[in-house]
Amino acid sequence: MPETWEERIGAFWRDAEGHDAARLWTRLEAILVERVSSDPDALFERASLHDYLGEEERAVPLYRAALAGGLAGSARTEARIQLASSLRNVGEPSAALSVLRDVETDDPLADAAAAFRSLALYDDGKPAEALRVALRALAPHLPAYTRAVEAYAGELRQAERIRSIVVGLLVHDGHVLAEEYPPTAHHSGFLRMPGGGIEIGERAAEAIRREFFEELGVTLDGATLRAVTENIFDAHGRRGHEIVHVFEVASRALERLPIGERLPVQDSDTFVAWHSVADLQRGSQPVYPDGVLDLLT
Repeated sequence: MPETWEERIGAFWRDAEGHDAARLWTRLEAILVERVSSDPDALFERASLHDYLGEEERAVPLYRAALAGGLAGSARTEARIQLASSLRNVGEPSAALSVLRDVETDDPLADAAAAFRSLALYDDGKPAEALRVALRALAPHLPAYTRAVEAYAGELRQAERIRSIVVGLLVHDGHVLAEEYPPTAHHSGFLRMPGGGIEIGERAAEAIRREFFEELGVTLDGATLRAVTENIFDAHGRRGHEIVHVFEVASRALERLPIGERLPVQDSDTFVAWHSVADLQRGSQPVYPDGVLDLLT
């Protein structure tokens, strides 16, 4: 009986080790010829081979196309994990976190997704959260001490340190674009200007452009440093201390976001939206970093 397409794909991967790239592509394309070029399963297999050969930058758009094209079944989660891994390897850990943030806990690959999420969190400068995610994935499989490990994982906190960050002020038609943080058991809802941490060896002007690209998927049209401020605060009973580089930014792409609509932040469960500058200056809701509203006058 002839092998199915899936069986031939499985045989290809089992026998992939030890063959050069040209041979692998010839063998794979001989199987994929049965599918149209836009077939999501075919796109996934091509992305996987690029990944296998260390060509992550070529794999990323193919993974995205496969997912957008409706890749289904276990391959969908595999594609998300492999896409996240490739994004991390090309220096985009925040984008990797966005890809993995809603993998269902009952997915057979949930623990694998947690492992790659931990790696991305570590690369994104969040070692305590990375360890917490890894321990929570590990705990159910321990022969003993599961409850203790889960409890200690929940108590992990970032070490106190001074962070150097960037935030962007994007003002349009009397409104400023702000990231919305919903209320939790620890704090009421608040707004924060979009941005994030400056990486080692990175200039602040480079960081603000990278953060907007990673978090909102846009390339800024301009970024001008307005001020450097200091923000000292309490968060969940712990001290926070930030040196804040505040940029006035321009983005034609974001200015097309209608007032009243929200745009998801790629590496978080939050959203950005337009908020009236006049209302915020009247104290309609808390805005951080402290003092940033003074720069909007």
